[in-house]
Amino acid sequence: MLVAVLMLFLVFSFTSVADLSVSLASNSGSIESVRNIKQQYAMESSINEALWRINSGADELVNLSAGGVTIAWDSENYHLSVGTENSQTESEILLDLTESTPFSSAIASRTPIQTNGYFADVEEDHPVQQVDLIPTVEPAYFIINRAVIHRGDQTAWSKKDLQIEGIHIFLGNNLEISDLDLENSTLLFLGDDITFRGSNTIKAPAPVDSLPAAPAVVFMNPHTTFTLRYGTHIEGAVFCAGHLDIENATLTGPVVANSVTLTGNVDFKDDLHPNYYRWNMGFANQHDYDWPKHVGRWRSVKWNKAIS
Repeated sequence: MLVAVLMLFLVFSFTSVADLSVSLASNSGSIESVRNIKQQYAMESSINEALWRINSGADELVNLSAGGVTIAWDSENYHLSVGTENSQTESEILLDLTESTPFSSAIASRTPIQTNGYFADVEEDHPVQQVDLIPTVEPAYFIINRAVIHRGDQTAWSKKDLQIEGIHIFLGNNLEISDLDLENSTLLFLGDDITFRGSNTIKAPAPVDSLPAAPAVVFMNPHTTFTLRYGTHIEGAVFCAGHLDIENATLTGPVVANSVTLTGNVDFKDDLHPNYYRWNMGFANQHDYDWPKHVGRWRSVKWNKAIS
């Protein structure tokens, strides 16, 4: 009887030890999970802080190393490195950042866009939005690469006057443009009071590889008010330093202007021509501006237990 009691006590002892071992292992796993969650929160917080810093001031201010957090910005390759470290875990994430420029939008306006109840049908990747800044025209690019310079005020220009493809620079005011059919060109207007009559087709050169695109139509005068009306077919960017009324023209976008008003519904052909949604030549270098940056992709993740 005594032997049986002792054996039973021994079984209970082994069971208790096993339960204690499982409990300790389970508790250890819970502690590790809590540590990982805390580290994830710390990493996410550091990434959010880095993006806030890089979009709120000078980009170089994003670089820091304090309190176990290291943030480094590579402006040449657009890489953002964020690392956190404590007594239990060290982690690092390398991110590719991309910039949202006005040329990323179907319509980008520096002032609030007046829709008047009309709408622009665009792809989700090409929003209609107000932006804080629009680029500045770089006249030297157009002058150096010009095909023809057209002079004179109160002048009408039609298809027979523009037989040459390329960059056409118009210097005058009060110009009437009618019945153009250009397949590989850019029109730059320096003056005011420009009007399109009849049917006009202007197609910018197709972008090559990853190079910037060429704009289709540029209105350089900040006092310009121009209407993109029915009968106008433009493939490529339209830029206006002044005001644009968009009626129901055929457009691929992007459209960038100081101010924009919709005077009709517009079905953008951005789904057929997404290659125009990139930086455009004739507006200096994209990196000369401080455009908003966001995460493009996660390049690598390191997540290790710190060495004691």
